Amino acid sequence: MKKTRIALGTAVAALLIGAAAATASSAQPDKPPAPPTPAWVNADGTVDESKMPSTMPLIGSDGKVVKDANGKTLMVKTRGLLAPSGAPVAPESAPRLTPGENRSIETDEDGRVTENVEAVPSVPPAS
Repeated sequence: MKKTRIALGTAVAALLIGAAAATASSAQPDKPPAPPTPAWVNADGTVDESKMPSTMPLIGSDGKVVKDANGKTLMVKTRGLLAPSGAPVAPESAPRLTPGENRSIETDEDGRVTENVEAVPSVPPAS
């Protein structure tokens, strides 16, 4: 009976040690949490420039705030740098033709594409 208890105790200890090793090896390294979403970023990821501060600190490639020789934080103007946010605009699949316009596309043997456009003048020529 004693032999069974010793063998069972050894097996349980081996399972616990194995589980601890597996848990330790699968643990993720400590990653800092993601920063909170700024007030000027909408839920869909678009930016509301009117809520954005007029200047923000310059961040270097190391992720730290850049300072000048006197220790003053370098700031970047934010107004006018961003294109208006909104839903992405898909390019048109085919160019629109205006009345009296004729288009054709040709590809030569070298793979060069030429687009030919023949358009009727909208204003009569000067006489």
